[in-house]
Amino acid sequence: MAQNKTEKVTFYLNYHCEMCIKKVNKNIPFEKGVKNIKTDLKGKSIVITYNPKQTDKKKLREALEKLDFVVKDSYEEILKEEGRHCD
Repeated sequence: MAQNKTEKVTFYLNYHCEMCIKKVNKNIPFEKGVKNIKTDLKGKSIVITYNPKQTDKKKLREALEKLDFVVKDSYEEILKEEGRHCD
């Protein structure tokens, strides 16, 4: 019997407050294929565990961008976005 395999992706976002975290936690778990998320405000990161048969990294990145976040692949890249904040 084949197991349902999951993959993980880490993105870095320009969030800076608890409202940003709530926005992510309220929306991303409901994206198709998402199994779990872990957010880190201080590290400006989100780790998403997902089913690769249902979604992919590109779709997950787009879902975060639709929430008006800048999404980068490294902490260093997101630090360059420090001047941009949520409304």
